[in-house]
Amino acid sequence: MGNKSDIKVTVAMPAYNAAKYIQEAIESILSQDYEAFELLIMDDCSRDNTWKVLQRYKKHPRVRLFKNRKNLGVGRTRNKLVRLARGIYITPCDADDIMLSGNLKRLSNFLDGHKKYGAVYADMLVLETKRGRLLRPPYVVKINETFKWDLLQNLVNHPGSMIRKDLVIKVGGYDETVYSIDDWDLWLKLAEITKIKYLKGEIYYVWRRHPGALSCIGERRWQKECNMILVRAIKRRYGPTQPLKGFL
Repeated sequence: MGNKSDIKVTVAMPAYNAAKYIQEAIESILSQDYEAFELLIMDDCSRDNTWKVLQRYKKHPRVRLFKNRKNLGVGRTRNKLVRLARGIYITPCDADDIMLSGNLKRLSNFLDGHKKYGAVYADMLVLETKRGRLLRPPYVVKINETFKWDLLQNLVNHPGSMIRKDLVIKVGGYDETVYSIDDWDLWLKLAEITKIKYLKGEIYYVWRRHPGALSCIGERRWQKECNMILVRAIKRRYGPTQPLKGFL
């Protein structure tokens, strides 16, 4: 693989109770047609055989394995991976998803050639499954963030995106207080200091949605976390105002 100076991209993968899917996720990354990358995986104190599965890759030259002593949650785990990253670009890949061919090469080439952009993302293929069966036909998530207001919804596909590491650090990284929407907070902060590019019509990532996924949380908790993130963003952008007390 060469030395650490050869690494341009760090694929950051937090893992929790992902034994059923994580090998497929890892293999999809290791088969990328790109050389200058490393794969960092951090097991967030899983209760299943995730760590045992990961031991198959402990000697792989592109893979670095870590394990939290206690469950820290996805935000804190992502931030630890960012701090450990050797690459100048970070691309997140969840432990139950699939990275399609061309992901690392296409996104890194874009950032190499467009210094004014801090992040880049593409469309995403979604598979909704339960007990191994599709709940509906696969569909594509395509959102162009430049044409909508990011305070209304999370407009950037986080899985499979690529972000400049120094900017992630500059904005304070991922939110460590929320359960599963830490990426929305990150995109709101990044949008305040850099440009984000959407690659319309290009698909490099498969997002697997299933009952055990972190994104599947209760409506009440999800709304509470959204409100907290939005209030902080509004205060950053427009300053504290009296009406915010009953705004959301």
